Amino acid sequence: MGELRERFSALMTGGADMRGVLLKAFSLSILCTLFTAPYFHYLLFLSPAQTTLPLKLNLKGFLVTQLFLLFIICLLSSIVGLSFSRKLELPGIGDWQHFKKSIPYLFLLGAVMTILSYYAFDRYFFQISQASYPKDSIYLFTYPLKAAFTDEVILRLCFVTLAVGLFRNKVVGVVLVSAVASVFTIKYFQFMGIGFQFNYLSITQIMFSFWANIILGYLFVTRGLLYSMALNFLLGMKYVIVSWSLG
Repeated sequence: MGELRERFSALMTGGADMRGVLLKAFSLSILCTLFTAPYFHYLLFLSPAQTTLPLKLNLKGFLVTQLFLLFIICLLSSIVGLSFSRKLELPGIGDWQHFKKSIPYLFLLGAVMTILSYYAFDRYFFQISQASYPKDSIYLFTYPLKAAFTDEVILRLCFVTLAVGLFRNKVVGVVLVSAVASVFTIKYFQFMGIGFQFNYLSITQIMFSFWANIILGYLFVTRGLLYSMALNFLLGMKYVIVSWSLG
């Protein structure tokens, strides 16, 4: 029975080390949950989101529940991505030695994207939604880490991997997930209490989100998760810069 299970696993995953997959998945999920906790706390207790929730809702209990669900989602996402990366010829986590050599180039790319986003969008959006750039120190410290870990584990490691497996095409997988992720911008506008309209700010943010996700997806399918995580961390630093410079 054990041999049959191993053969089935090898057929489905291309021979992935499932013990290693589970260990990495559990570790990633713990980090994702820890780094996202301040973000969820801010959305529930300090942002306009709390006005849309039932008044009698136990927010602390709701926060714990959401974090538990997030852990499960990230655990499943990590297992999916790490299990099928070899079969789909994806780099998975990526090579650490090659990644270290690419850090200066990632810094340059992150700086260019941050500057473009700041001048095209953030300096204007700050004027109508300062709540999107809070000064809470714990939030600002953990938000780039939340972007690097949670966003990348769910969007790239899970969804892009699934899309590549479904369509058997890396380009289609990256573009599809990028399009879906950019649509979430509409929900974010609404969640922060801003009526979504097809004006300059809305279109600019959707387009920037789409192309940023294209670049992140490209790094993931060609270099590995380390690269997309690093770039998303740098992009997350934008909120720290805007909060300190314009606040």
